[in-house]
Amino acid sequence: MEKFQCVKCDNLFETEGTVMEYHSPVYGPCSKKVAECPQCGNQSDEYRPPKQAKSKSDFRPAAPAMGSCPAGGRCCANQG
Repeated sequence: MEKFQCVKCDNLFETEGTVMEYHSPVYGPCSKKVAECPQCGNQSDEYRPPKQAKSKSDFRPAAPAMGSCPAGGRCCANQG
């Protein structure tokens, strides 16, 4: 059994889906599993959990922040 989520009523349910074939203008012939929502009867796609955003603690700047120059105010070794 697969999980499906209805976009119309946001119902999350498990059932046996059927394969639906279609033609995408970008990718050509494609297929996906679909099922009928037991609450509203809408055709529903397979459930995909939301992607988790990276936390801000994972951010590492590529260069030192402005104003973080060593004593003397010189950031580049070639400055005179």
